[in-house]
Amino acid sequence: MKPRILSSRRHLQEPTQLRTCVAFVLLVAMSMSHASCFREEGVQRYYGRSVPPRAQEFRWSDGGLPEVFDPAFAAAPPDTDLVRALFEGLTDYDPRTLRPVPAVATRWESSKDGKVWTFFLRDDARWSNGEPVTAHDFINSWQRTVQLGDRAPHTELLNNISGTKATMGVASNDPSRPAAERTRRGSATRSATFGAEALSSSVLRVHLERPDMNFPALVAHPVFRPVKLSDDPLKKIEPSTLVSNGAFFLSKAEDDQVSLERAESYWGKADVSLERVTFVDANNAESALAAYREGQVDAVTNAAFQPLAIKLLAPYQDFRRETYGALTYYSFNTAHAPFDDVRVREALAISIDRDRISQVELGGATVPALKFLPDQMTESNPPVVAKAELLEKDISRARQLLAEAGFPDGRDFPTIRLLINRNQQQRLVSAAVAAMWQDNLNIHTEIVVKSWDEYEAAIRAGDFDVVRRGLVMQTTDELTNIRMMFRERAPTPTAVETLANDRAKVRPAQSAVNEAVIESEEQALRELKAMPIYFASSYALVKPYVQGFHSNVLDVASLKMVRMDQSWSSGK
Repeated sequence: MKPRILSSRRHLQEPTQLRTCVAFVLLVAMSMSHASCFREEGVQRYYGRSVPPRAQEFRWSDGGLPEVFDPAFAAAPPDTDLVRALFEGLTDYDPRTLRPVPAVATRWESSKDGKVWTFFLRDDARWSNGEPVTAHDFINSWQRTVQLGDRAPHTELLNNISGTKATMGVASNDPSRPAAERTRRGSATRSATFGAEALSSSVLRVHLERPDMNFPALVAHPVFRPVKLSDDPLKKIEPSTLVSNGAFFLSKAEDDQVSLERAESYWGKADVSLERVTFVDANNAESALAAYREGQVDAVTNAAFQPLAIKLLAPYQDFRRETYGALTYYSFNTAHAPFDDVRVREALAISIDRDRISQVELGGATVPALKFLPDQMTESNPPVVAKAELLEKDISRARQLLAEAGFPDGRDFPTIRLLINRNQQQRLVSAAVAAMWQDNLNIHTEIVVKSWDEYEAAIRAGDFDVVRRGLVMQTTDELTNIRMMFRERAPTPTAVETLANDRAKVRPAQSAVNEAVIESEEQALRELKAMPIYFASSYALVKPYVQGFHSNVLDVASLKMVRMDQSWSSGK
């Protein structure tokens, strides 16, 4: 029996998007055929024109132009990439290993239980106006983000700091009060409870609610980077009032271009090669690819490449593909029997052929997820998940578990109501999963497709047995990622959907599912309140003369390390 798909509204084809896709693929195909004449001579190894620029300028097509210049409000690239260049936090990521490295803090230490962290700030860290960067700057900036509450898209990353929940949105709930009054009231309330304190201007101590031995990796995220506050600290920072402390400063912010220049006030300016960074606007993946081919940009990231275009670009040496820390997973409603039985949940999880979903249903554009965190996020640390715990397909064990739970050969098992949002990719995945449950376990599934608002409402009401969810991971910190997956929250779009929706920003909302506290990947795989399905992939085109622009699972680059190799030539 085929799974039945329910939809509250007819799916509409978008002819404009389809025409763009066709044109994009034709563009790549034509350039590929042109290049093929040279392949035998071994000349055409890179896509398009590759001539190093005369100056140390990096021209970047990063999915659009940055529109947000405030670390607290930056939700996704290119805004977060801009913030990383303009502002520097306590730590930064080594883009090759994703280990936290010193930034404003030269070193740090923790208590034995991992709940108290002390950071020691460098003396030569300066704002672009010449003032020193202090521990108080970090505390004030973090408190401001907490005050902003849901207005700041990643406020939740601060939740493990003691006192954060008690002060969330204190001064932002009543916009009718004067800004100064809101600030005074908020500061007075927070000072007694917030878990960050300045032991001196250069020593910052942070108290956490739960132990986190990887906290230095978390504070590398843009939301933890300090800002210079204005008279109204809750007002979003605009280009005209921006004071920064990073390796670059903002030199131009116009409708068609955003430019940065190397900051003379930056403590590490001697190690920064780039003199200028230019974010180049591209309306879509097709125009970004054309600009790259003509040598008008040096790198293309965060472009919604179509699957066929990806296959055509794959042979070129300047095309990159990485596993991206964006997970699509299915959550169980454990308030509904028989999904309150871990044996049932495991049987459903290990009867899925994830390789087939990624390779066949999704055309090889995703990576099968046998656990909740990608390997690249933990490969530099001792493994926390043994191979035996991975969710490998095992039909025999799945049938045995189902029989032990009282449903031999699937008899008397209720129809599973699988809830998804209206998205063609999720339709394909859910239909494949339903067919596997039917063929392997003799369990029938009803796929319920809803618009985004209806989908969120159904989750809040608990009107489902299994629901599709997605998480774009913001950090390598295991505790933070696992807590975000299993908190009470509304779903967020996957990385693929975010790109397709062009800078989509979804606010978190309350949900009644997955109430149990899960704080490690090992625990998540043991309890299986949810099951991972696949990780997204990220793609980039980077000219061969660009040095130090590294790809990784978080899809973050450090412009401090980028250099134009002006002596490069294709003959090397």
